[in-house]
Amino acid sequence: MARRMPTFTGLSAAILLAALGVGVSELSRPYFLEGTPLTWLHPVAAFMGVVIGWYFTGPRLHLKKGGPVAIGITSSVAQAFLVLFTFAVVLMTERALRNSYRTVMEAVVGVFEAMMDYSDKIVHVEIIGAIVLGGAVVGLLTAWVARHTR
Repeated sequence: MARRMPTFTGLSAAILLAALGVGVSELSRPYFLEGTPLTWLHPVAAFMGVVIGWYFTGPRLHLKKGGPVAIGITSSVAQAFLVLFTFAVVLMTERALRNSYRTVMEAVVGVFEAMMDYSDKIVHVEIIGAIVLGGAVVGLLTAWVARHTR
């Protein structure tokens, strides 16, 4: 498959989703227990926003492969999923290094259990609303950029 040239649409989607990720992660901080290490929450959320924006949102809106609101919401939900998955894998790795799992399958199940535990922290109206509305705004702004640039 031929590689496409980078576009300003992809760059703007990456920046907007990174900002959305940092904003949503800041909204979710109060719901974590005291003492939970959240040092990497903002950087991971921003990085996942850059990745999703650059490789998914930007190209889709640049080539007009769907509605801007739908692509934006899909992007923000995918970003939230990847952030949860990243932190769950890190937690599983820490537990595996302490020999908390007897089998590999137990460790794999541990990732999804950790994702469920983390998702309990973000299932609040304001966080879900920020993800959905923020994604819609990102989609609309990125579509505007796509219309006004090459």
